[in-house]
Amino acid sequence: MAGVAIAGPRASALLADDADIYGGLKMGIQSYSLRDRSFEKMLDAMKNDLKLKYVECYPAHTAGRAPTANLKMLEDAGVKMVSYGVVGFGKDEKANRALFDIAKTYSLENLSCNPPTDKGVLEQIDKLAEEYKITLAIHPHGPGSTWPTADVLAKGFEGRSTRLGLCADTGHLIRAGEDPVKVCMQFKDRLHALHLKDFKKLEGNNKWEDVPAGTANLDVPGLVKFLLAEKFSKPIFIEYEGKEPVAAIQKSLAAVADAVKKAKA
Repeated sequence: MAGVAIAGPRASALLADDADIYGGLKMGIQSYSLRDRSFEKMLDAMKNDLKLKYVECYPAHTAGRAPTANLKMLEDAGVKMVSYGVVGFGKDEKANRALFDIAKTYSLENLSCNPPTDKGVLEQIDKLAEEYKITLAIHPHGPGSTWPTADVLAKGFEGRSTRLGLCADTGHLIRAGEDPVKVCMQFKDRLHALHLKDFKKLEGNNKWEDVPAGTANLDVPGLVKFLLAEKFSKPIFIEYEGKEPVAAIQKSLAAVADAVKKAKA
């Protein structure tokens, strides 16, 4: 496993040398990380620079083309689109069904979403998730958002099937004062996706900077140890919103690979 701690332009090639470098974890990206390029170029980066096979698609990446064209590009790149989002839901069942129909068209496993806390809406989309046989993963987006903390999430999940669960955005959970590892443990039966992200708080203000995973507040070794112990089989999407995203994602992947190595030692 030589080279797992190396980050930067050569990291992806080194990581690709070992098929078990991630301990069986399904590593991918949220394509919003590469929103600076087209869908085709995003897939090219996944194939050639990141060596990843799983993607959660940012809606703008697939818009404006027939699904058959998008599916062909995914196939050519050797990438599987397993999730889509983050999408919103409301009281309009027809509009909600349209999002589930996207999931059906692409044979998705999951929709990451930001629904309102309205019980009627939650009941409706919970039933639709059962009808379409997919999971819904609520995405917490930090302070001031609809679903900022574990307590708010727990209230939303109460009385709902486990198809309605969590997309644990580790960075935004950190911003909300939560421990992402503990939140994942708390909702392990509803943990349908992860946005692996790290944030560093800037001095002198209330702003945060997006940084590669493990270089600020995210306990990557603790998270990886938990996921391996649980035999976590859902996708883990690295999300990065800063500059030079490919290099940053490579550093995050190297951190995961190093954590896997330590967990197995």
